[in-house]
Amino acid sequence: MSVEKILSNVPFYVEQASYCIGYHERNTCERCTPDGCPRLDEAAELLAEFRAQRSARYGRSGSAR
Repeated sequence: MSVEKILSNVPFYVEQASYCIGYHERNTCERCTPDGCPRLDEAAELLAEFRAQRSARYGRSGSAR
């Protein structure tokens, strides 16, 4: 399996978290408050967790060893 194939298999929830962050860069949603948005916080946590798991699995560069 090629490195490109491995790294392109991103879970759907990661794609959605990325979309949520991108959306919030341009807009607000019905759950946004002056203090922030719980959806945005959750999306950031999911992406951080995914990146940590990917880094542990493939190394810092994101490539297979």
